[in-house]
Amino acid sequence: MKIRNILIFMLCLFITGCSSKFHTSNSESEAGKLMDHAAMLVDSSAYHQAAQEYALVAERYPSTSYHKLAVWKAGMLNIHPANPETDYSAALYWLQIYLGLPLSPDEKEAATVYVSMIEQIDTVQSELEIEKAKLFEITQKQSSDNEAVSQRLKELEAELSKAKELEAELQTARDELEKMKAVDVRMHQSKIGQIDDKPVKSIQKAPKLKNEQNVTKEPDRQKTPQKHPDFYPYMIQVGSYPNKDESMRETMVLRDKGDSVCISHVHISGKGDWYRVLVGYYQTPEEAQRAVLELKKREYLNAFVVKRPFAIEVGIFSDDKKLNEMAADLMAKGYSAYRVPDGVYKNKIRLLVGAFRAEEEAETMTKSLQKEGFNPKVVRR
Repeated sequence: MKIRNILIFMLCLFITGCSSKFHTSNSESEAGKLMDHAAMLVDSSAYHQAAQEYALVAERYPSTSYHKLAVWKAGMLNIHPANPETDYSAALYWLQIYLGLPLSPDEKEAATVYVSMIEQIDTVQSELEIEKAKLFEITQKQSSDNEAVSQRLKELEAELSKAKELEAELQTARDELEKMKAVDVRMHQSKIGQIDDKPVKSIQKAPKLKNEQNVTKEPDRQKTPQKHPDFYPYMIQVGSYPNKDESMRETMVLRDKGDSVCISHVHISGKGDWYRVLVGYYQTPEEAQRAVLELKKREYLNAFVVKRPFAIEVGIFSDDKKLNEMAADLMAKGYSAYRVPDGVYKNKIRLLVGAFRAEEEAETMTKSLQKEGFNPKVVRR
């Protein structure tokens, strides 16, 4: 009985050993087939698929002789330069497993170098992702800013187009106004017939010249001076502005209505530069005061008499065309010129700029006019 039991036990051991050898042999065979297939994939440059095959061997057959090589290949093929689907995380995973296997010093050193390299690459990639996100945010903002700028440019172009249309309309209106003024001047000249050199009792209109062909030539002014020439030291101030353009606009309004008008610049301590609009030319304060009443009827309620006996003379004319050309030249250079009858010759007109209490006050403007090419001189007005 004992011998029988011993024989049965030995038979079981034999059967178990054979089964184990058969299983091990079968795993080795399957692993070998997968390794061969993976090697074929590498030969055909299918590195990503080959890496997956080696990973399959490493996972399924850890007890075979192919395990160590499969782990190494799975790690290295995931970072192969020709692999279109490089996976640093998978490579790091398999190489760390590889370092846990029995290795020679050379194998361990090589694996350690690759692990260190992959960790550095992973760190750099993380930083790049952060920078990429920042760059994307900046790009989005710039894109938004560019859209805003583009929209603003379109708006400005539309405004510019509208401004050009308005400018064209304004120029048309100016042309029409000039035509109307020319007609008014011809009608006025036909009614007056000739120039009266004496000031009127209300607001003087800017004097006009008669046609040069009808002017009787007078003797030279310096050779036959008059003992008592007519002077017009009194004027009426109707406004005062800190801005020169405003005073010019008011001057043009009055001039369009036929008034003799000029601008007087003054610097007031603590208040800066002011530009006073002065109207008319009068010999006595009584005449000027009567004219003030007329101006107040025209709603210039703040009008009052001032004495400005000096002005800057830029020419004396008997030719209306030349006088107008000189006045236009002065206007183009920022000076408001006005006309006063000549006290010596009744057929001539003096073209003046400014109005001053004393000769010294005119010095600055005289120098400016000389620089502009005019021949100015300070005179009594």
